Amino acid sequence: MDLKEFGRRLSGYRQEPGDAQDALLLSDCVVLLGRLERLLDVLEKQAAAEDMTAALETGKELLVEILEFVTQRCGSDAVSRDLSRVCDLRDTLRDMKNLISRSFWASLFRVRSTHEDLRQQAYRQLGHEFAEVFRDLLSVLDGHFASKAYVSEWQSTCRVLIEDFRRRW
Repeated sequence: MDLKEFGRRLSGYRQEPGDAQDALLLSDCVVLLGRLERLLDVLEKQAAAEDMTAALETGKELLVEILEFVTQRCGSDAVSRDLSRVCDLRDTLRDMKNLISRSFWASLFRVRSTHEDLRQQAYRQLGHEFAEVFRDLLSVLDGHFASKAYVSEWQSTCRVLIEDFRRRW
């Protein structure tokens, strides 16, 4: 732990007990949001380049970041209700990669692909599913704040992040 981190944690304990824990959790959440924002910047560039395969990988990275953070902070039981959706999303992601691969080979051999609309629709639907899972996983943290003010701040920040994801996807 560096000196800055030590100072942050020490100042957190000078506050009220619930406030200290809330401040530390919110601080950790802000660090997570910074990492997610960097991935969203990458996603935006991939979307602009129409690189669906890379965008799918970045979506997966976002999911892993969120899942690891929530699991680390709240325990694996906190995400147990969402695991089936995460697995479904993983399977859909794999299927989408296969669909993109087929479209790539069809275009390479100049075969007219009738699946382009289907591919675009599936890509948009996958983005919607990513956003829903992100929202649900991030909302697990709501119950770990003692103060309603911190919960409101966190929920507001998450809404902005999810809308930003949807816009960039």
